[in-house]
Amino acid sequence: MTRPERPEWTLLREAAERLRAAGTDSPLMEAGLLLAYAAGVRRLDVLAGTLEPPDADVRARFRAVVARRAERVPLAYLLGRQEFYGRALEVTPATLVPRPETELLVEFGMSTVGDGAGALAIDVGTGGGCIAVSVAAGAPGARVLAVDLSLEALRVATRNAERLGVGSRVACVRGDLLAPVASGSAAVVLSNPPYVATDDLAGLQPEVRDHEPRLALDGGPDGLSIHRRLARDARRALRPDGWLAVEVGAGQAAAVAALLRGEGYTHVAAQRDLAGIERMVRGRRGRA
Repeated sequence: MTRPERPEWTLLREAAERLRAAGTDSPLMEAGLLLAYAAGVRRLDVLAGTLEPPDADVRARFRAVVARRAERVPLAYLLGRQEFYGRALEVTPATLVPRPETELLVEFGMSTVGDGAGALAIDVGTGGGCIAVSVAAGAPGARVLAVDLSLEALRVATRNAERLGVGSRVACVRGDLLAPVASGSAAVVLSNPPYVATDDLAGLQPEVRDHEPRLALDGGPDGLSIHRRLARDARRALRPDGWLAVEVGAGQAAAVAALLRGEGYTHVAAQRDLAGIERMVRGRRGRA
């Protein structure tokens, strides 16, 4: 006789079919994560078959989050967290969902401040603080200033810093780019600024276009409006021989490198992400 299918596998199969029809990338994996979330257990418990048969409340919660995911609400917003640089960080609709390519900025920031006691790193447009808290966690001697215009995003960044035990070294401040920063104070300025050209926003994936904050996406007519301001303003904020490092979109590295050189930065270079795209551009402030 054929044994009846376990209740949770029936739920998973039905959910995966719905998510597949909605066009999500990994429907079965996402269904498993959402079921674990709804049941308050680890995904491993779902995969291992050790989950207790879902009761009516779990089923209702599960079907509700699956319905929202089928509407292309980002998975990270539904789960309330996203893995970044080996740590689970809180995310909300007030913040971008952190992506692996942004880890290049973290690695550069940590290597720049090194073991320098009290060295200041600045994360401009911090959002949920993924760069700021990761640099602080990986460089125990550093101080980090996390700046954003969004108070809601700064609240998320503050919670992430406190939960990871770096709240005493990460200051979250509301401001426009580098306006709150004292002149000549920073060893490194890091930023994942908006870099999508305004006319290209409509072609983004629904998760990004319809749900992530537009303020963190729209980079103006050519996607480089904020990069231009940063290239100018960071010269004031950086100490002599300090560094500016920014994330860029595919195909933007050459233009951003030219911006930095035009502002007098030296040692300008681009670094590729794991997909082979020139994703980070950095430059060193020349001495006045």
